[in-house]
Amino acid sequence: MPLVNLIGNTPMVYIDGVYLKLEYLNPTGSHKDRTAYYMVRDAEKNGLRKGNLVVEYTSGNTGISVAWVSRLLGYLAVILVPEGTSEQKMRLIRMYGAELKIVHEGEDGHGIAEDMVKEEGGVYLHQTENMANFKAHYETTGPEIANAARHISCFVMGAGTGGTVYGAGKYLKESINAKIFAMVPRGSYVQELLTGKKEEDMAIMEGFSYHSFSELLHRALDEVVDSLIYVSAQEAIEGMKQLWARGIPGGPTSGANFYHALKLKKEGCIPGTIVADSITRYPKILEKVID
Repeated sequence: MPLVNLIGNTPMVYIDGVYLKLEYLNPTGSHKDRTAYYMVRDAEKNGLRKGNLVVEYTSGNTGISVAWVSRLLGYLAVILVPEGTSEQKMRLIRMYGAELKIVHEGEDGHGIAEDMVKEEGGVYLHQTENMANFKAHYETTGPEIANAARHISCFVMGAGTGGTVYGAGKYLKESINAKIFAMVPRGSYVQELLTGKKEEDMAIMEGFSYHSFSELLHRALDEVVDSLIYVSAQEAIEGMKQLWARGIPGGPTSGANFYHALKLKKEGCIPGTIVADSITRYPKILEKVID
């Protein structure tokens, strides 16, 4: 069986009244395996050929997943990461055979990626605008959640690119009429833009929308999301501690998901969410959780 066939169909567990989809059990350790696979397969339909470049600019788990999928499917991955990306993630990207380039402060990562593809061929996946990102979760994550727990009445998810909350959220709203709650960090550009208020907070949740407002997140808020939650770093840490105490090594996004799922349960809804990745990817944050 090809290794890519191991993507998805992750377990669902029920803990303290919350349904948790354990996405850290995907092959490279996050739900971004779904996204990477769909984006690369979509690029193939549009002319990507074996040996071509597959380029992505990301500070999150997508780079690891794109590196792995590209290697398995016969492409040369180049992953651009912003300065300050964790050494743990950069090592994993290199381990899966991708070329790694660091984008320094003041440089335009998207522009560099686009120029690279113009000069050398291949494809820039650009996950924040790529509808294959949405489709991955509309066609797989959402149906898997609905099939495992049809009586959930709300779904809560931290938004980075917006692909997961848009895709899974749209499916769950259409199929079981679930209410959809999206989270963005306090102190983020999205919060400032939508509320006119600038808050200060620790930026610990890699993959969340701190400095951008993506096309997919715009669509999610316009079409799917019933309520937007501004989540703090401390809430994410508390959620990670609660997951850890229950035997689940969730990372910061997962901690935020669980923290607010528990709050929604107290308000009368039956919540579902995902454990997006593992805390082992965040050694500095791990120290805060186990203190």
